[in-house]
Amino acid sequence: MKIRLIYFGLFVLCFAACVVIVKLFNDNLFIRGYIGDMIVILLIYFLISVFYNFKPLTLTIITLVLAFLAEFSQYINLATFLGLQHNTFAQLTIGSVFDPYDLVVYTVGAFLVYIIDTKLVRNYVLKFCSSK
Repeated sequence: MKIRLIYFGLFVLCFAACVVIVKLFNDNLFIRGYIGDMIVILLIYFLISVFYNFKPLTLTIITLVLAFLAEFSQYINLATFLGLQHNTFAQLTIGSVFDPYDLVVYTVGAFLVYIIDTKLVRNYVLKFCSSK
């Protein structure tokens, strides 16, 4: 149960970071576009970790595939094809503009979340919590 709380805390932290980025760095394309996308990868990974117990590599790949699918759906204008181009939720989840650099950012985010989970969370945080 402790691990679920740790992942939930990390999810909340990533969510808060996304809100801060949207509110304070809306005009900064690098932070909003790239750092924000990287944090979204962490957010998705930690959210899934709250509910399911995947091996870190498996979940990293699942998260990366989901992100790539979202980006490629932008390439084929899926939101417009489905008639959702004016739906705010669809625009947030699917997106609207394909950017090949996002694929690189998602990959970096996947490596980062894998390292955070395997080296930090599983090696230090869980051992620290279980020693108490």
